[in-house]
Amino acid sequence: MFAVIIFLLSAGNISCMTCKEVVVVSKNTNVKLNELEKLPPKEIVSCLSHLGRVKLNISQAEFIWNSIIDFYKDISNIPNEVLSLLNWVTIAIKPEDYQNLTLSNLDVITNFGLDYGLSKEQLSAIADRIREDFPKQPEDYTFYDLTALGQILCVFEGDEILRIHPKSYREAAVLIGNFKNCNYDVFEGFAKLAVDKDAFGSPDNWKKDTICILGGVAKYFPEEVTLKLKDKLGNDFLKDIDKHITQEEDCDD
Repeated sequence: MFAVIIFLLSAGNISCMTCKEVVVVSKNTNVKLNELEKLPPKEIVSCLSHLGRVKLNISQAEFIWNSIIDFYKDISNIPNEVLSLLNWVTIAIKPEDYQNLTLSNLDVITNFGLDYGLSKEQLSAIADRIREDFPKQPEDYTFYDLTALGQILCVFEGDEILRIHPKSYREAAVLIGNFKNCNYDVFEGFAKLAVDKDAFGSPDNWKKDTICILGGVAKYFPEEVTLKLKDKLGNDFLKDIDKHITQEEDCDD
């Protein structure tokens, strides 16, 4: 009888964990799904900053996201301070889920602007919410806004990109030049901003370090600008761009 009681007590301890226990167990790795399943929704929410900090697979992310919804009873009830901590949990949010979120807070937008490898459908759903909820128009975007929007900008319309002020683009150019999988007209729009005199001055005065700052955007210059830069900087002036992007090297390396 005593042995049975001990077994039941042990089973009870195994079936439920706290956030503190998960932090100890997972250390610097993500939490396994069978460990997540031992966390009640309240502990999931309490532990969100730890759970989402490293890359999750879709099953892990979906369990966490559904637990958050369960705790708050509805997606629309999830507070900004929780949304801003989702990190890799973001991959589990379906495009239709964004219809029930409000994306007006810059900290929340910053979470969704990071590169999680979201699908175009997911990013487009986020962009639609930004257009609806964010209290600024593209012409009013600052460096901080562009930095927060991040990868979301990749699914903007080309004419929206052209409304961004060249000076604001200039301040965020290094970040934007490293974007991945952007729509063609997005990079084309940024390339037109780059050659505006209010961004980096006249291309006639550019050096290779300017091209490095522009990153992938430099591949989308208007043809006449590309030809002029080839005459000035050499036919291979674009050759180092991919190296700096893929290896994340500084432009003076």
